[in-house]
Amino acid sequence: MIVEMRRVLIFGPKRLVAEVMEEVQRMGVVHIDRIEAEETPVAALQLDESTSTRQAVLERLRMRADGLLSLLPAVGIETPARADDLTAADVNALEVEIGAIETDVQALTRRRLEAEEEQELIRTYEGAVRVLAPLQNALAGSRALKTVGFILRGKDLTVVAALRSMLVELTQGRVEVVSRTVEEGKIGVVVAYTHRDEEGVRGFLTQAGISELRLPARYGEGDPLEAIRLMERRKAALPAELAAISGSLAERARRHRPRLAAIRGAVADQLARLYAIPSLAQSRYTFILHGWTPAKNIADVRGTLQRRFGRDVVVHDVPADPHDTAGVPVLLDNSPLVRPFQRLLGLFKPPRYGTLDPTVYMAIFFPIFVGMVVGDIALGGLLFAFGWWMRNKARRGETWDVALGPINLGIRVTPAPLADMSWIVRILSVWTILFGALYLEFFGNLIEHHFGVHPIFNRVEQTTAFFYLTVGMGLIQVMLGYLLHLVLAARHRHPVGVLESLAMISGVAALFALLGAMGKVLPPSFFTPGLALAAAFLIFFLIGFALNRMAAMWLLEAISGMGNVLSYARLFGVGLAAAVLANVANELGGKFGPVFIGVFVGIFFQMVILIFTFAGHVIQPARLNWVEFLTKLKYHDETGNSYQPLHKTGGD
Repeated sequence: MIVEMRRVLIFGPKRLVAEVMEEVQRMGVVHIDRIEAEETPVAALQLDESTSTRQAVLERLRMRADGLLSLLPAVGIETPARADDLTAADVNALEVEIGAIETDVQALTRRRLEAEEEQELIRTYEGAVRVLAPLQNALAGSRALKTVGFILRGKDLTVVAALRSMLVELTQGRVEVVSRTVEEGKIGVVVAYTHRDEEGVRGFLTQAGISELRLPARYGEGDPLEAIRLMERRKAALPAELAAISGSLAERARRHRPRLAAIRGAVADQLARLYAIPSLAQSRYTFILHGWTPAKNIADVRGTLQRRFGRDVVVHDVPADPHDTAGVPVLLDNSPLVRPFQRLLGLFKPPRYGTLDPTVYMAIFFPIFVGMVVGDIALGGLLFAFGWWMRNKARRGETWDVALGPINLGIRVTPAPLADMSWIVRILSVWTILFGALYLEFFGNLIEHHFGVHPIFNRVEQTTAFFYLTVGMGLIQVMLGYLLHLVLAARHRHPVGVLESLAMISGVAALFALLGAMGKVLPPSFFTPGLALAAAFLIFFLIGFALNRMAAMWLLEAISGMGNVLSYARLFGVGLAAAVLANVANELGGKFGPVFIGVFVGIFFQMVILIFTFAGHVIQPARLNWVEFLTKLKYHDETGNSYQPLHKTGGD
């Protein structure tokens, strides 16, 4: 549900603005909104020069704290240390404190990067040096010959032969080319030539885009064999060096991260207050803070400010106008059973204040659709176990780094969203098990195949009934969307909206009744009500067109609404495909000898199929809610702004 908001105005002397902002931030329930020119003749409150300078210093301090927190590894569950409110003198002291930590941590980080770079360098050069060194050493003492070594990408030795042919022609035969395979896709080549041919050979190689293999200075001072021995020693020593550096960084993290997090939070709090000040208005002696507060919190805001500032600060509030909601921020607050499903709306802006929060309908339809598609007792059990694992991880305060086997996908889920996800997954699992019991599917048709027990409803065999079931669910949800929009239009006294909803309800129902009766999908008796509904649609359409010429689009929207209902057949397609593929996996398993091997093979193929059809199992049901249902509510046309109160981020 959308929380009731009240417009709040806080007046006080300008000398108290900093203290009032601090108290408002501590309460954390006032969404500050800029006062527009037509609302008041007073000017916006501006930062003085000293405050602007302090803001710049604080921004620099926050950036430095963020940089250090990114360099220091996270060590377990962190609780920020307490940081008292900062004064002007404290900022300078904190810059010195952070500077000392920076010097230490950056030195360790630089050493780690250098060691990692050296490891990579050894991996890059070692193989080539081992191959080319003996070839070059054989001619190292020659006064008549010179050598150049390089690496060619690829594994086709005909390239080396062509290169040798061109060099022989260039030097009139005074050249020798030797090659060895360094590793897969790399060929080491050494070219020996006379001193008088050096300019020609090197010029030719440059034109061909071939660069000589040159060792870094740390390895190139001695001969190649000495470079190999040095690389071997460093290769053996580097892991221990990196482990020691990582241990030092972990120790610094345990010592400094809580303090840095507290400093960062306290600085961010001060900056948030400074950023909000230009949204305030001022007269010659007073400031005016304009914002929004949930109705349930207004008494606390008034009482807290009066207790601290007495009559110096005045709080005035009025209810938000339900018919003029353009600037009212939106806060969603549902019951704990429904609240996690607010995450499904997180991709979009929140609904406009005074409209409808569709979370509860998402919480009903989305799990039903997923259960209808997956519909397998065993998979539902696995889904529940996965949700329970996420629940336990969230309760331990752990972050989940999402990975696909050994591949880290770079997605981090913190405990709060992980807890919501775990609840959603467990609800999905319940509906999956319920539909699985209806279909009697346990890893496909294993129960029916091995025990001869037949399901109440076999979606693979009763495809027509399954199709009608999915389209029927679509008709219910689409009509519900139109009905809810009708209620909203009536509540806001919007006659064209009321007529549009009535026209869509009667038009879509008429199309289904008439086409269903004519196609003998529905009984012939539906034809007469269909005509009556078509007549009702025509009446609503004509009245709406008289009020608003844009109502001409209702004809197309009615046909589009019918198409939206039929698009729910994708649940039929995805669900039927899931069941058939599961049965095929069982058939494949049945072709193997021993029963336990067949079961294992069947389940393996089902897991593979489940992974590859995941988008259809979850994304398609979500899409039907996001698009077909929410568009009927005009959700995407009437979005609002999120409630973002000034609050403390840390430092307490």
